[in-house]
Amino acid sequence: MVLGYISLFLALAAFIFWINKEAFFTLGSLPKRHGYLAFALKVFSGIALWLVYTYYYTNRIDADIYKYFDDAAHLFKSTQNDWMLRLKLITGFQNDLEIKSFLSGTNFWDSESELFFNDNRTIIRIHLALCHLSGGLYLFHVIFFSFISFIGSTALFHFFNRNVTLPNWVLFICCFCVPSVLFWASAPLKESLIIFGLGTLLFGIQRVKERMNTHSILWLTIGLLNLLSLKNYILFAFLPGLWFWLTTTGKTNRSIQVKFLWIHFLLGLFLFSNKVIQALEQKQLQFKALIEKNGANSAIGLNSFDSTLSLIYTIPQALFNVLIIPFYPVNWSPFSLFNGIEHIIFLSLIFFPFIYKKRLLEGEQRLVLICVSFLVVGSCIIGLTVPVVGGIVRYKGPLIPSYLIAILTFTNFSKIAQKLK
Repeated sequence: MVLGYISLFLALAAFIFWINKEAFFTLGSLPKRHGYLAFALKVFSGIALWLVYTYYYTNRIDADIYKYFDDAAHLFKSTQNDWMLRLKLITGFQNDLEIKSFLSGTNFWDSESELFFNDNRTIIRIHLALCHLSGGLYLFHVIFFSFISFIGSTALFHFFNRNVTLPNWVLFICCFCVPSVLFWASAPLKESLIIFGLGTLLFGIQRVKERMNTHSILWLTIGLLNLLSLKNYILFAFLPGLWFWLTTTGKTNRSIQVKFLWIHFLLGLFLFSNKVIQALEQKQLQFKALIEKNGANSAIGLNSFDSTLSLIYTIPQALFNVLIIPFYPVNWSPFSLFNGIEHIIFLSLIFFPFIYKKRLLEGEQRLVLICVSFLVVGSCIIGLTVPVVGGIVRYKGPLIPSYLIAILTFTNFSKIAQKLK
């Protein structure tokens, strides 16, 4: 444990030094202190989630922040006399028969709760690697994941900053200050890695467009591999908009709109294929089985589907569940009330473009459309498979910055500033 505290303070010092020296962490025209503030928000949010799941929700076995950490701690202890086997576990080149005896003490290495095309093993492996530095101190893992998430959010900031004319302080709020995103994507959870993967992928693509070099390709590759190894539905949700964005540079407004429509028409044909319907149906059934087994205070109704027609019929309900239902909690609690208030703010922002409308540049129009595409496709996938409000609030976190950018890009902040004066 002493090793863990030493590593914790050394890691904090290294991260702060890196933020101070690296130009990447300079957020546009904002003072350097905004980078420190953004990192501090991530760290405090990660610690807050740890406190909640340690002292408020005390069932450790069901706490996601401990599930993968505890499995990694068990594997670390079990392999202390076999470093080669541990290396195989971390790199993924292990023989399943070779490690079978070590897996008896794990709960989520092979788990039926993998509801979202994700891989529990990836995050367990990361925890296992970190155990060599943390000495079993959980807070070290919190700091590491907070910094990883901070890198992803910073990359998102730079991507949006290159493609829209929003004030930097608005981008800062969208990328670093959304409470639910901070809460779920600053801790040792897959959401932190998703923000990292999403940010590095988009930043890498932007860098490759501007200048293809080793660094640009490295950013893109890291983001792509990250999303493929965790929740590839996020990557799938982004691909149509990304395809559209990469192939419409310099096009007229009409050709941009036509390209957007036919790309998403092709997506619809793929979404309604039998294999995709079966995959989505299976994920929904797994989630419902988990609810029946463990219960869920915020469970909501969600129609089943097994055909193209029934899927089409369910999509409006799925979108309603994701975009509207968090507005009024199913069961009242401090957290559901907090989520409800946040959602009211999100919905109220829709009126801003009508009151303070701004004419978009061609690049901004394309960026807004990619955000809308990601939001709608991602919401459909989440809504079709998750019949729990708490799960919806958590899983839609990576979609929220795109939603805010899509709305606020239409907003003329110069008019707002004049009104305030």
